[in-house]
Amino acid sequence: MPDPNALPTPVPPLSTAVAVPIAAPVGANERITTLDLVRGLAVLGILVMNVVEFGQPLAAYENPLAGGGSQGLDRWVWYVQEALFDGKMRALFSMLFGAGLVLLGERMERAGRGGGATDLLVRRCLWLVLFGIVHRFALQWTGDILYAYGLLGLVAAVARQWRPRSMIVAGVLCLGAFTPIGLWHHHQLVEQRTLAAEAKTAAAAGQEVPARLAEARTRWERRGTAPAADASKAEIEAMRGSYAKVFAYRWDFHHTFQSAYLYYYFVWDVLGMMLVGMGLSRIGFFAGLLRGRVYWGMIGLGGLGAIASGVHAWLVAHRGFSGTEIDLRLWHDCLHPFVRGIVGLGWASALILLHRRGLLRFLCNRLAAVGRMALTNYVLQTVCCTLLFFGYGCGLYATMARAELMLVWAAVSAVQILVSWLWLALFRFGPLEWLWRSLVWWRVQPLLRRREPNGT
Repeated sequence: MPDPNALPTPVPPLSTAVAVPIAAPVGANERITTLDLVRGLAVLGILVMNVVEFGQPLAAYENPLAGGGSQGLDRWVWYVQEALFDGKMRALFSMLFGAGLVLLGERMERAGRGGGATDLLVRRCLWLVLFGIVHRFALQWTGDILYAYGLLGLVAAVARQWRPRSMIVAGVLCLGAFTPIGLWHHHQLVEQRTLAAEAKTAAAAGQEVPARLAEARTRWERRGTAPAADASKAEIEAMRGSYAKVFAYRWDFHHTFQSAYLYYYFVWDVLGMMLVGMGLSRIGFFAGLLRGRVYWGMIGLGGLGAIASGVHAWLVAHRGFSGTEIDLRLWHDCLHPFVRGIVGLGWASALILLHRRGLLRFLCNRLAAVGRMALTNYVLQTVCCTLLFFGYGCGLYATMARAELMLVWAAVSAVQILVSWLWLALFRFGPLEWLWRSLVWWRVQPLLRRREPNGT
């Protein structure tokens, strides 16, 4: 058995072992298998949470009382989602996108065209912005991340020449922005709770309650009330309607998500993870070049992070999923940005060690195929789930429990694994990867695989 602490065979600097004489899109034989493997996990793992947003009212994503079930098996599914997947897969996906920015720039430099790397990265990100707009508005996916990746990738690309430590520190500082944001939000809720208590005391004493206090009491009590049975009635009716009805209902939400939400949340969340991923890529983390004890250490830390997330989920459920538990919310707001990144890296480390030891090769090869077609598979998830749940498809919106949605996840994942395996047996890239590359490089890329001299 190989020594898990032994370093792999030395490779040329930075991230990959293949020197490329000309600047061109990376070929299948030049890819970093561990990177594709981890990306495949992130693509399939992100659907564990997204399927809830596809199949249930938006409020059910965070609060099981709003849909999908909150007892029995459904509650246990929620615990697992919160501990191992919520935010963790998106964090990993974001770090891998940052790693891709670094790898592309490195490859251009090795080809003697480092001066054109910035132009190429800008085109790559701007085309992704367009993909994101189409994905959100045409395919009706409320949780699209392509738009944010495209815009914030432009910012992250500025840091691609920084030292790895500087990248990681900058990323952690971005994520650290959630601490003052969380503290400020907690301060506002404490003030609201105090005013609500004053309003209640005044009302009990028969005194006139000022409008400001009355409004604070109403808002605070609404936070502690379970969602009404018909709270999502209008949403459910719209999502079971025609394409035009779904489009009209989601229009305002889409614009808010890609504007305000991007500027106060994703700018710190996505950009921070991208920068961390860029730094980790520069030191060879995703290529599996670090010592075994580094990956084992990350698995340990990831396990602790998952336990912390699970304990938090249990406390939230034990206290009735109430919005008045603002101290629990503060814990989540301040620590979750870091915990989810650590858990995501724990997942990545486990896969990297499996690959280095040659274990579960069948599974790893299939995951790597999914990762090579990450963009196509991400959009394929949307196509499958919208046609299953929305009214212009099968119309199953808000009809399945949270545990039942995991069966949908398993089925869609199986489709993605099969499609990726069959497609890559014939073609060099996934269909959307081919389109993206062709647009970025301003020329049509060869799609069919060519048989190599050794017959492969």
